[in-house]
Amino acid sequence: MSPKHREKLAVLFLAAALTALVSPLGATDIFKARMLTGKAPVQPAMVNVQIEVESWTTPEEIRQLQDVMNQAGIDAFLAAFKQMNKGTVRFMASRGWNLPIHAALTVPTEKGKKVLLFFNRQTWDPGSQIIRGRHFFMVIELTLNKKGTGEGRFYEDAQIKLDSMLGKIEMETYESAPKIFPRVQEVVKKTPGS
Repeated sequence: MSPKHREKLAVLFLAAALTALVSPLGATDIFKARMLTGKAPVQPAMVNVQIEVESWTTPEEIRQLQDVMNQAGIDAFLAAFKQMNKGTVRFMASRGWNLPIHAALTVPTEKGKKVLLFFNRQTWDPGSQIIRGRHFFMVIELTLNKKGTGEGRFYEDAQIKLDSMLGKIEMETYESAPKIFPRVQEVVKKTPGS
């Protein structure tokens, strides 16, 4: 079997498996934030961001991604990663842009939780060009207290690593200084009758 054929087979297998694992729509977790753009005074200094997580990445999905990487290499891994759809990050500016979330994890902490969102590297502002970097990914990291408020960082040039034994994805390193979310708020879902 040729490497190209094996790569396509691995991507198709992962896509089929991920489709079976996706949770039903309607259980979206929403976070609202303000991001310092670092572009003042030419553009607004701050932009509103809405993060919509439709489903969370499972340990099984991470193991499958690791299998694709081990069996078919980085190109197949990147293609499989790009096929995962976990939600959207919306930059609520006049020239706003939507970034698809390819992996989403929530990690409990002593004071609340940490939310980690992973993307393929791309520009978040349609008016700017992507700056060349060494890494393939972008990461948003939110640190929230038990009340669902906190802060965050947006790493535009990051390297990630998979830990298939623990079923998690981590940011290994990053290249440029992150954009800052000085304020983040988890939107509390109202239950019927409340």
